[in-house]
Amino acid sequence: MTEKQPLNLVVAYDRNRNEYSVAAHNLTQQEAEAHVTQQTPHLRSDCSFIVLPQKKQHRSEPKDCRACRETVSRSAHLSPSPTFVRRQEP
Repeated sequence: MTEKQPLNLVVAYDRNRNEYSVAAHNLTQQEAEAHVTQQTPHLRSDCSFIVLPQKKQHRSEPKDCRACRETVSRSAHLSPSPTFVRRQEP
């Protein structure tokens, strides 16, 4: 029997505006690392990615995921708390 791998969510954080958006969720550690590696060149210099653990799989799309927003509020340890911004689709 194979053990389920822990899931992660990836948050794009803009430190100048103190805003974040959910970039991806329901990713294994390897998938989260790959996502960050692939997308980092596309970020502005004042932005970064934060990878956070998920307690369970989320069902909705990342941009609409209330569970992800609650995880960020609880686990990101950012002060003051950042504002959620819905991610713009290319």
